[in-house]
Amino acid sequence: MQISNTMKQFLIKLLALFSIIFIIDFLLGYVFNHMVEGAVGGNNGRINYICNQTNEEMLVFGSSRADHHYNPKILMDSLGVSCYNCGEDGNGIILNYGRLLMMLERYRPKIIFYDVAIGFDLLTNDNHKYIGKLKPYYERNGIKQVFLTVDNKEQWKMLSQLYRYNSSFLTIIADRFHPISSMGFQGFRPLEGQMDKMKVSKVDRKPKAYQFDSLKIDFLNKFIDKTENIKLVFVESPLWYGMDTLQLAPIREICMQRNIPLIDFSNNPKFVGNNEYFKDGSHLNARGADEFTKDLIKELRKRKVLE
Repeated sequence: MQISNTMKQFLIKLLALFSIIFIIDFLLGYVFNHMVEGAVGGNNGRINYICNQTNEEMLVFGSSRADHHYNPKILMDSLGVSCYNCGEDGNGIILNYGRLLMMLERYRPKIIFYDVAIGFDLLTNDNHKYIGKLKPYYERNGIKQVFLTVDNKEQWKMLSQLYRYNSSFLTIIADRFHPISSMGFQGFRPLEGQMDKMKVSKVDRKPKAYQFDSLKIDFLNKFIDKTENIKLVFVESPLWYGMDTLQLAPIREICMQRNIPLIDFSNNPKFVGNNEYFKDGSHLNARGADEFTKDLIKELRKRKVLE
C-alpha cells in the first residue's frame, strides 16, 4: 500500500516538529545544567557543595529540622572535627540516601547524625516529591536506581533534559547570578524569631494507627548498609508539641537490631512548650538550636556514643 503525498508531508512535518522539540529540550537542559553547576550561592550552590564537594569529617542529614537545629560551629568546637549540615527542607530518607551515594564516591565521613522526621522518613505519603532534587544528578552512580525504586515510569520522563529542572527554573537563574537564599554557615541556616503560641493549632492526642511506609524503611536500611565504618547516630530533635513516640517504633526496632544509637529529644521537658526556643511548633529558633546542639553533645558524652 502506497502512502499518499499528503500523508508523507504530514509525517515529514511531524518528524521535523519532534526534531525541533528534541533540540530545544537538549539545549535548554544543557543551559540549565551549566547554570546549576555554576551556581554561586543560594540553595543550588549549597546542594552542589553537598553532592560534589563535602569533605567534612562529620555530617548532619535530615529535613528542615536538621537544617535549622544543628549548629556546626558548636559541634566542631566541642567535638574537634569538621562538620557540615546537609539538612534539606521538606525531604527525608529517599533524597538523603541518593546524596549519600554521591558523597561516598569521593570519601567516607567519620560521623553522621541523622535527624528523623516522621513524615519524611517513616510514614506513608507521596514519595515522588522526594526525588525532585535528585533529578539533575540522575546520571550519577546509583541515582537512576533510586528513581526506578520509587516509580519505574520516571525513567521515561527523565529522557527529557528539561524535565530535570522543571520545578526550579527561577531559582536556578537566581542562584547563578544573584542568590536570594543563603547557603548558611557550614550549611546551617538558623531561624530567627519566637513562636506565637496563639497561632499554634491544637494537636490530637488520641492514639492512632500509624501507616508506616515499607519503601522508606527499606531506604533507611540501605542508608545504614552504606555507612559501614562510619559512626551513625539517629536523633529525634525537640518538638514544641512533644510527640507520640509510637511513631518512632520502626526506627527504634532498626536501631536495636543493628546496634545504632537513637537519641530522642522529642519530649524533653526543657523544650516542650517553651516558646523561647521555637520558631514554630516543629522548628527550633537560633537560640533553641544552640541549646539543643549543646544538650546533644552532653548526651553523646554521657552515653559515650562517639568513643
